[in-house]
Amino acid sequence: MVVPQKVKPRSLTIDFTNVEDKRQATHIPPGDYIAKILDYEIKSKKDDEDRKYINWKLSVISPEANKGAILYHITSLVPESLWNLRNFLEDVGFKVPKKAVDVPLEKAVNREVGITVDDDEYDNKIRSKVQATFSKSSAAEVAEVDADEEEVATIATDDDEDTEELDLEDL
Repeated sequence: MVVPQKVKPRSLTIDFTNVEDKRQATHIPPGDYIAKILDYEIKSKKDDEDRKYINWKLSVISPEANKGAILYHITSLVPESLWNLRNFLEDVGFKVPKKAVDVPLEKAVNREVGITVDDDEYDNKIRSKVQATFSKSSAAEVAEVDADEEEVATIATDDDEDTEELDLEDL
């Protein structure tokens, strides 16, 4: 009796052109950290296209033991949850007026923010989840604060003539 041999190709052509970039968030001990905003993406919930959110990609920069850990922070864009986005933007250094505004999301990239991380169970696995954010300047015990850093950002309102220049707090 002849036993058929399994065919093992030497190579395989695969098209990764439209494959989404995705990595698992790193697990780090619960606590307070300083993180840098690396990127953001506007997404919709899988079961409801109208429920949009911003998925912020963060990299821990302090303390040194967890430097480089990648975490994600979600801020919903549904009206009843916009308080979370406002708090996040304020913690990043923007002053957010109580009116309709154009939020310069790109200006948040490379800024630093304090984060409180806790363990979260998802799919029977423990992962780190950002539970809260705070301004870097209020985190002197977490990392050194560079008081000389000062930036100004503009958030444009619905009316172009009403564009205001907003001072940002020290990061």
